[in-house]
Order: sequence, then structure tokens, then C-alpha cells
Amino acid sequence: MRRQGVAVDEVPSLEGWNNFVLAVDQTIKEFSTNRELLEQSVKSTSLKLYQAYEDLKHESSLRLAQANLHQQELENLVQERTTELRNAQLHLEKINKRLEYEATHDELTGLANRNQLMRELNRCVVQLGTDADFGLCFFFIDFDRFKQINDRFGHLIGDKVLIHVTNHLSALISNTICFARLGGDEFVILMEKLEESEAIKLAQRINDTFTHPIQIHDTEIPISASVGIVLADMSYQSADEVVRDADIAMYRAKTTGNCYQLFDEEMRAEHLEEIELEGELEIAVREQQFRIKFEPIVDIKESTIFSIESLVRWTHPKKGIIPPDRFIPLAEELGLIIDIDRIVFAKACKQFRQWREHGIISPNQKFNVNLSCSQLQRSDIVPFLLRIVDMSDISPDDVVLEITESYLLADSELVMRNLNEINKLGFSIFVDDFGTGYSSLSYLAKYPIHGIKIDRSFVRDLEESTESKELIRSIIASRP
Repeated sequence: MRRQGVAVDEVPSLEGWNNFVLAVDQTIKEFSTNRELLEQSVKSTSLKLYQAYEDLKHESSLRLAQANLHQQELENLVQERTTELRNAQLHLEKINKRLEYEATHDELTGLANRNQLMRELNRCVVQLGTDADFGLCFFFIDFDRFKQINDRFGHLIGDKVLIHVTNHLSALISNTICFARLGGDEFVILMEKLEESEAIKLAQRINDTFTHPIQIHDTEIPISASVGIVLADMSYQSADEVVRDADIAMYRAKTTGNCYQLFDEEMRAEHLEEIELEGELEIAVREQQFRIKFEPIVDIKESTIFSIESLVRWTHPKKGIIPPDRFIPLAEELGLIIDIDRIVFAKACKQFRQWREHGIISPNQKFNVNLSCSQLQRSDIVPFLLRIVDMSDISPDDVVLEITESYLLADSELVMRNLNEINKLGFSIFVDDFGTGYSSLSYLAKYPIHGIKIDRSFVRDLEESTESKELIRSIIASRP
């Protein structure tokens, strides 16, 4: 420690010294050469201590300040201050590391997040353009009906499901460049180049892992995955292009039920058509470009028609008839399904009344019409149904409302309340496509269900499939 006199009227002091009573009593002042220590994460700093004397006002009177404190006491003060600054520095480093981790990792699963993925993917895309031997394999994984899992079981169980699938996916893969969760139920695996056959094998293993329901506590939760695959080469110019194409392939896998899909250029063209179709669908709703196709539902035993099913078709002014499997999923994504449902219901009711007036159908025949989950989750669905049947001069007893089985898995209180009210008013309720939503007959018993329509996948191979026969026998035997 060196002692020397200085010419200064007042030496600035950091507030930290206010905690040291001895230093304050002795008019000790401190000046740090690095005052922005904490903000700039400086690794070291210099401290200068001064003791002021009132009689040292002029340069001619400068003399060596004789400290009243022993040198050891001053050294102790410096040591304490240095320790305090070092602890603050370590605390700051810890905070910075935590912030850096949170900026690049998903909080729930601990996987890389979108920011980290895009950083790694951009680096790899640059390498694609400079290294002819380098290649990428990109998997985009989306878990089907995950929203319904959250709605039915709650977000706490939903989070446990995400952790479960993270652990299972981690066990399947190795030598990855990046394994990330993009958000929600979307996961990404980025690997160096794989042969097409190897990529497909990994996708199949992913699908096989989630074929059966998973166990969370005492609850069995059905889950399945759709996987989009991109084998990226030097034709890709950005990370966004890779993600876009993998997303397109994943969506194709989801809509076709193929579980996984390898991206090709034809998909990109079809995706552009889908984007075009979105705008055209909005116009179709405004202009009501929908017609109803009616099909009889026959009682084979009695050889009679006991109901007529109403099926929506989109009559496009240029593209002709567009089937529902092309535009219904799109309408659900765009929030247009409610408008389409209501257009179809009103048209079907009007046509049914006209047929009855002309004696084309008998008084005891009904008509079936689909009701989407979005409708059931609205508080105004019951007044709407009543208003349309009243305007059409028909009765709720004439109407059979068909609900897709998977919609009931949401287990919503509002859905239950609406179904009970609809039932009390005299509408019949059927479950459509039964067998595709992982529900059981005992589960459906909690709802006011009047009938079940078995999914075509079980009926198509009825003669050859023992499993399909057993399922249908069980359903028939369990009917009320």
C-alpha cells in the first residue's frame, strides 16, 4: 500500500463505503478507476483511498496525509471491498449464463428453442453452399390432437406428455446437430446427411414409439406423431426454406394419415395451391358457393330409408366440385367452419321441408347433418339451431346432428352442457367416424348419444379383418 498526498477539493465516493462505519468516521473516500464495473463485467479494478483534511486547501500546503488508521485496518477495508466486488462479479456472470441459457433453450423440456435451432440451421445452410460433401436431414415432428389432450386433461398433464415424448425422442436419436422444441407440440431434429432409407427408418421408429397410449400417473393418453422430412442440399439458400418445406411435408403426413412424408417439389406446388385456396374459400363463404349432396341411410333389415344424410360440396366457379377433405380442414384452420356449418344446416332444413311438403319423404324420416366442434364450443349454438328449424317449419325431432368422435375427447364443460340442452330439445345426436378417436363406448356413455356411425376403415375390410369384425360385434352388442 502506497501513501501520497493529492491536491483535490473533494474525492467522489461509491455508496458501498457507507456500510463501513470505521471508514466513514475517518473520512475515508474511495475512487474506482472502473466505475461501470458491474454493467461492463470488468474482470479487475483499481481502488484508491483518500483521507481528507480541512487544512489542506492549497497546493503550497500539500503534505503527506498521516492516516489515523493503522495500515492493517486499511488493508482489511480494501480486502472487504475487493471481496464484495468479486462476489458481485460472480453473481453477474451467473445471471448472464442463465440469461444466455434461457435465450437458447426451451424452459419446459430443456431442449434447444427456435432461436438456437435457427442459429445452427443457418450455419449449416452456409456450409451446404461451400462443402459439396455436406448434407442435412431435417425432421419436423408434430403430435396429433395435442390441443384436445390439453383441453381434456389440462395443461399440467399436457406438459408431462411433452416431457415424456422429449425423453422418448432423445432415446431414439444420436449424433444430432440440434434437437429442438419449436413451441407447442412441434419438435425438430437436425442431423447431418442421411440416406433416404435411413431417414425413413428413423421416421418409422418415431411413429412406432407413439403407436400406443402413454401412461401419465393413472391416466392413459392416446398420442400419435406426424413427421415431415427434408433432405437438404446446396439448393437451399436459407434456414427458413428448410423449415418451410419440412412443415409442408409434415402437414401432408397429417392430412393423409401416412404418419411420415418425405418432401418433394410437387408438395411445394400443392402448398402454393393451398395458399391460393385459402383466399378462394373466404370468397366462397361470402358468396355461399356450397351445395348439399343428399345420400340415403338405409335400414337393411327393413329395406327402408330411415334418414337422409346431408353432405357439403364446394362448387368452385373455375375448379368445379372440391371435395370436403380438401377444404374442411382448411376451413377449421381459418375459422370459417362455423359459417360453413350454418350455411349447410340452413340449406338442409329448407330442402327437407320442401321434400316433406311435396310428399317425397315420409313423416317419420329424418335428415342427418354434421356439427363441428367449433359450433359445440359456442354459447349461441342452441338458439341458432332452434331459430333455423323454426324458420324452416320443421321440428328438432326431424334432425340428427353428427359429431366427430375426436371432438368429444376435449371433455369440455360447455360442450357437455350444449349437448345436454340439444338432446332435451329433441334433436338426435350421432357420433361420426367412431373408432378413430381412441375413445371407448364406456367413455361415450357420459354423453347423450343416440347412435354411432362406425368409421369406414373398419367396414371396408370387414370380410377379411378379424379385428374389424370383433370391433363391430362389440359395438352392436353394447348398443342401448
